[in-house]
Amino acid sequence: MKIIEKLIKGLSAKNGSGEHALDIPLFMEYSAPYLNEERLPSASSHNYAPYVEAYGEKSWIYACVNVIAETVSSAEFNLKDEHGRIISAHPALDLMYRPNKIMSGRFLRQWITASLELTGNAYVLKDSIRPDGTPAELFPLLSQLVEVIPGKNSRNPVQGYKYRAGSQTAYYKPEEIIHFKYFNPFDFFYGLSPISAARRALETLDKAETFNRAFFDNSGTLSGILQTDGRLDEASRSRIMKAWSDKYQGAGKAHKVALLEGGLKWQNISLSQKDMDFISGIKLNRETILSIFHVPPALVGLFDHAPQFNTKEQQRIFWQTCVHPKQTLILETLTEFLLPDFDAGRTLYFDKDASSVSCLKEDMLELAQAAKIYHEMGYNKAEISQALNLPFGGKVKNNGAKK
Repeated sequence: MKIIEKLIKGLSAKNGSGEHALDIPLFMEYSAPYLNEERLPSASSHNYAPYVEAYGEKSWIYACVNVIAETVSSAEFNLKDEHGRIISAHPALDLMYRPNKIMSGRFLRQWITASLELTGNAYVLKDSIRPDGTPAELFPLLSQLVEVIPGKNSRNPVQGYKYRAGSQTAYYKPEEIIHFKYFNPFDFFYGLSPISAARRALETLDKAETFNRAFFDNSGTLSGILQTDGRLDEASRSRIMKAWSDKYQGAGKAHKVALLEGGLKWQNISLSQKDMDFISGIKLNRETILSIFHVPPALVGLFDHAPQFNTKEQQRIFWQTCVHPKQTLILETLTEFLLPDFDAGRTLYFDKDASSVSCLKEDMLELAQAAKIYHEMGYNKAEISQALNLPFGGKVKNNGAKK
């Protein structure tokens, strides 16, 4: 049964334990749980909904996740055989380029990447299974709604996946789900989100923004007390406070000159943004968030460091330390949990292709020079390709013989 038909009809099925499961809309809207605390919950609570909400509410989370997801999803890749030869036509490639009727291949990869950045996990359902056992469609699940059901022994570590949307729940077998995840030293079943490491910096930025809003909403530039040596009656106090607030409170009334009479004196009782080194604090937390996501400042429109650290160099570092590792994780996961459905002998694999990335051209030239040196030393094409991770040539076994 195709997923589109499931969205309309909502059929029921049984999982391995005999429980009935409802097939539910994958794209159903959800209501994130209300948080009584301002702080983001620990990732160990598996409450990922606030992490996803941060994408729409925290400017630097949006900027980092967006540039990573767009870049990784647009990175080229190849399907290769055991000899390293590029395969240009294959059912698995067709599925990668058109995973379902409402998504392009790039959009699916963008979804996977963004989900990994936000929650540390991404789940893709293999759907519309053909008679030969190969999936005809791939659909991403909302990672904040997925629960991993642990298995009972090491041979079957995962019993299945529970997917909750609203009042309905669906159960999927392990082989129906492709689970992408980041390393998590605290949990075997779930990946660790970068936002978990950035929580403190995000909370500090939130407090800074709250202070800024309160500063302009409440007092403009004046924040203190009025003093007098004499004693004021209730009517005089009320009149002075009302007159003061009407004239000076609010951002639109900032920087006005106050006239004090009748022995009144002004005493400042708050620190200004300058006194608190406000801007430096904001920049520090912003840079902490960027460093956790491995995003150089220029990639999100910050050119403060451009004179000493040019943009092209930042792009090269971004590709080497962020894009390539994340793309490799995604491609290796697809190789391990998708390609065997099409290739029982496990002779095929997905491999990244950086040949068209302009900021890495100099690196390619250096690799070419290194390859020439290796060739002159007597190494064959396959050995050179493996040593330098070049986009051509075959794989080499441990004894040096080409596969």
